[in-house]
Amino acid sequence: MCPEPCPGTAGISYEAYLEERCATVLVLPLDSVALARLFKPEGPPIVISRLRTIGKAWPAVLCCGVLALAGSGVAVWGAQSRGDGAAADAGDGVRVLSWNVSDDAFVRDPAGFRAMLTRADADILLFDEVGPETTETQLRAALAGRRREGSDDWHVAFGRSGGRQRGVIVSRQPLERLPELSEAVPYPASDRDRIHKRMVAADGDRPGYSMDGGIPVNGAILKFGDRRLLVVILDLQCCGEDPAGWEEERRRVETGEIRARIDQVLKRTKVDGVIVAGDLNLVSTPLPLVILSGPYPLPHAGLIAADLRQLDGAETWTWDGRGSPFPSRPMDFVLYSPNALRLRSGFILDSADLARAELDRLGLKPDSASRLSQHLPLVTEFVWH
Repeated sequence: MCPEPCPGTAGISYEAYLEERCATVLVLPLDSVALARLFKPEGPPIVISRLRTIGKAWPAVLCCGVLALAGSGVAVWGAQSRGDGAAADAGDGVRVLSWNVSDDAFVRDPAGFRAMLTRADADILLFDEVGPETTETQLRAALAGRRREGSDDWHVAFGRSGGRQRGVIVSRQPLERLPELSEAVPYPASDRDRIHKRMVAADGDRPGYSMDGGIPVNGAILKFGDRRLLVVILDLQCCGEDPAGWEEERRRVETGEIRARIDQVLKRTKVDGVIVAGDLNLVSTPLPLVILSGPYPLPHAGLIAADLRQLDGAETWTWDGRGSPFPSRPMDFVLYSPNALRLRSGFILDSADLARAELDRLGLKPDSASRLSQHLPLVTEFVWH
């Protein structure tokens, strides 16, 4: 578990935490198999492949990831998924799609949106950066026809926090809204004041970056028989590559508050498994990912990030920077609790990777995904332990 005080608390900076505390991680109780897997030459793909593109601080992420997960007995940082994108047997699987829909993708092109969902074939849909003008009626219209076993029934929960970047949870399973995450989640007053002053000083006090709407997050508990799955969708502050910039500080504050809210839920009610997904906007340091990882109350302890690749088996980026001054990179992640869930398969869905016959069957074009959003959807399938 994380030694106290954890980063972000009074008197402890994130940089000091990394420098002074992460070095002690290897004395924590991880077995030799776990360490061998973490440090083998080729390395877990989540560390080598995805986090290297985020920044040069990936060794710090590795040590803090171990730190957060040490209490859970987890053997690897990122579980590697099958990269063929094939649907797994229904069985007891939990199939999830997570997607930054860039405001209103399901309104601009409902047919293309529906076709992408058809290819993903998920029972839980987590959408982030949903614009304030979009409605549940519009979303349900775009979902129409996504039928399984003769049913069009969907349970839909629009989050009330985030202003122009709301989170929406859609599920075939009954869901329970959570006051900790479904309602407005304000920035802590002292953090808000400090960040706002920095924004003004840096000429970053723009309407699109307003904190008035609260932190962009939504959460619900989905019921699978007697099992209860906590799902959280979020969208962190964008931009700002400077580790000392206000944007990175805001991302850390956002993840710290979200982690605290998740902690409250886990202490208040029965939860068997946890999935946290969304656009982390990791353009500076990996610390927001570390903060979200935990620690959480046992038996959950820590979350790990699913290692996902595009259907070509090579690319790991989820945000398309082609045509911009910025490189394509992994910005969207799915984290889960390995004590309860095992990643059975998963992939990053880009229509450009689909064969012509499949594009024709779905009514898609190679550039359909990029036209819908700059972010690609992530598809994961989990099974309960």
